[in-house]
Amino acid sequence: MKRNNIIKKGIISILIFIIFVAIVFYFIFRNNDYQEIYLIFKNSKKIYLLIAILCMSCFSICEALNLKKALNLCGSKVRFKSTYKYAISGFFASSITPGSSGGDPMQIYLMTKDKIPVSHSAITLLTKLLCFEAVTVIIGAVSYFSKPSLFSKIGNIKYIVYLGIFLNGLVLTLYILVIFYNKIVTYLVKLLEKILYKIKYKKTDILIEKINTQVIEYGRVAKTLRKNKLIFIEMLLITLIQMILYYSIPYLVYLAFGLREVNLITFIIVQSVLFISVSALPFPGAVGISEGTFMYLYKNIYGTKLLGSAMIITRFINFYIFVLYSSIITFIVILKENWRKK
Repeated sequence: MKRNNIIKKGIISILIFIIFVAIVFYFIFRNNDYQEIYLIFKNSKKIYLLIAILCMSCFSICEALNLKKALNLCGSKVRFKSTYKYAISGFFASSITPGSSGGDPMQIYLMTKDKIPVSHSAITLLTKLLCFEAVTVIIGAVSYFSKPSLFSKIGNIKYIVYLGIFLNGLVLTLYILVIFYNKIVTYLVKLLEKILYKIKYKKTDILIEKINTQVIEYGRVAKTLRKNKLIFIEMLLITLIQMILYYSIPYLVYLAFGLREVNLITFIIVQSVLFISVSALPFPGAVGISEGTFMYLYKNIYGTKLLGSAMIITRFINFYIFVLYSSIITFIVILKENWRKK
């Protein structure tokens, strides 16, 4: 029964994602001449686009390396092939679910199938998420506030930027609190319990038990990180490389168009602000909002004529192509699991 529910939820998520993509593509091609986009792509320097695809490939490789390091740290010795499978499947599930909520459950599911204890997979994913949030929040916030002139003419999009920085900053703060300041969290949980009893919430005991279980897991993460600071620093550095490669993709598209006026640092600043703005919003793969924000943030860099083409090519490289690729890998993995069971 549970398995059927998972399949149904997966199918519904995929259908919602396809509908979102169809709507976005309708509006994109309604306002842009697809023949002109094709000509710009045809005349572009393909070597830079291939390097951009390679950068995106390295994005998943970096995540797989971090997963391997964290799992080995917990005592689960796994091959890189397995952690790459977790990384790719997690990317696919994150892309088709609101707020990337499906990525972690998918990875835990696959790790469980490989007989990795749930406690190990939980610690691994929490450590990975802490590194990811720390790097994206720091780079995004520093980029926005250090170069305000780049974002002076983005209109109401600035509120999306503020919301993104706030939400991601809040998530990072919560991670730091529950991992490194366990006493504060314990006090807050007790306070929440009192409030729930006062308002006569029926499932108070169940909810508090679940929260306390998570707090214990976070405490274990803290102990693991304190004992292995060097590995944690290595994971932070790998995440930094991962995000710089991802943020460099629009610059490589820019070079493919034969443009040279704007440097790589500027593109990393703009793309990091774009990413932090949309990553916490409750849309599958941030489809629609990413495209719209791109058009605002990059309009002074590409100009009106190339902006639409730049957005479409960039999004295909750093998202749509890899959603397709990761979906194929994920379905192959699931089919192999089913075949092995039979």
